[in-house]
Amino acid sequence: MPLWRHLPAILQCCTTHEWCALCLDYDGTLTPIVADPAAAHLSPTLRQVLAALACHPRYCVAIVSGRALADVQARVAGLGLYLAGNHGLEIAGPGIAYCHPQAVQRRPQLATLAQALQHGLQGVPGAWVEDKGFTLTVHMRHVPAADVPTVQHRVRRLVQGSPEAWRLTLRTGKAVVEVRPAVSWDKGAAVRWLLEQWQRDRPAQRGYPVYMGDDETDEDVFRALGATGVGIVVDGERQHSAARYAVESPAQVVQFLAVLQALVWPARRG
Repeated sequence: MPLWRHLPAILQCCTTHEWCALCLDYDGTLTPIVADPAAAHLSPTLRQVLAALACHPRYCVAIVSGRALADVQARVAGLGLYLAGNHGLEIAGPGIAYCHPQAVQRRPQLATLAQALQHGLQGVPGAWVEDKGFTLTVHMRHVPAADVPTVQHRVRRLVQGSPEAWRLTLRTGKAVVEVRPAVSWDKGAAVRWLLEQWQRDRPAQRGYPVYMGDDETDEDVFRALGATGVGIVVDGERQHSAARYAVESPAQVVQFLAVLQALVWPARRG
């Protein structure tokens, strides 16, 4: 359902609870998808809105991304946000820090596999491997369409042929194949963990979680929230999503966040 048709009901839920957890994907949600992931930066307007929400006692604001934690930290420095990198395998923020212990154990295996993937994908135009420490991402955005199945086949073969392959799992996303530790943890688990930390500091208050994301990995959060909060998918054309509402683009994400900001920090007149 389009978010804007139901905006009053959503805002009422956000304001009638004592606090609101605002969790957001990064690429494709806060920033448009770009050809070079390094070029995905927050706009000055969005930085101002996020900083204003994060410093208000009603809101706990987190970015939950597939990017490495250090990467996200560099992009939002100074905003006072909670951050979950590598799909929540590593989390940091004011007063908290977490790394999934089994994911830490898999790091040497992933480093070895990253070298094998880089060698195995040589000669495929546009394919490149990003080692994020806790996960690996094989990027295919610049791979010719005819070569995408070749990349996917080689990645599966190399992962399945690696020592202790049962300790790893493959997941697809937008123009990527991701290699992750085979652990019971995803963005949904990370958001639940964050909610537990925030609720612990507010034992007598009711919280309301809101999550916005655009990728298949964000569906894990939408399913985890269920009826306890609200999921908003950033893709007006997606046919099937566990999110209750939808917006069409990152620009509409900024508009929604600006509405939330205006509720708690009304513009001064005169």
